[in-house]
Amino acid sequence: MGQTVHYFGKNGNAAAMKLVGNLIVALEIEALTEGLVLAEKAGLDLNTVMEVVKVADFRSPLLVSNGQNILKRDFSTSFALKLMLKDAHLIEKFAGSLQSPIPALRIVQKNLESELRLGSKKKTRPP
Repeated sequence: MGQTVHYFGKNGNAAAMKLVGNLIVALEIEALTEGLVLAEKAGLDLNTVMEVVKVADFRSPLLVSNGQNILKRDFSTSFALKLMLKDAHLIEKFAGSLQSPIPALRIVQKNLESELRLGSKKKTRPP
């Protein structure tokens, strides 16, 4: 499944790591999409923006692959929004149990809920 194996100790720690990873992914995707919108509104060439994303200190494979798909207008599903929202709720519950603030995740949750509502409306509209 993965390229490496990491031991996290007691039972449940690997699940905690998965939630931490999902938090990072959700925030990266949010940052990428907000950044591309801002870049476009600033009149920047999005292909050049993505070239910088590939080599700058903030580069990540997730940003590069998703950014390239956005530029190609390829919005095919790689991970369902409803599953990401489910994970966001799990992360929120987990963080709450540890009294660890996650204010940025709340913004992502709001955006996911909004997108899911918009998607539902599109499906229910008559052609």
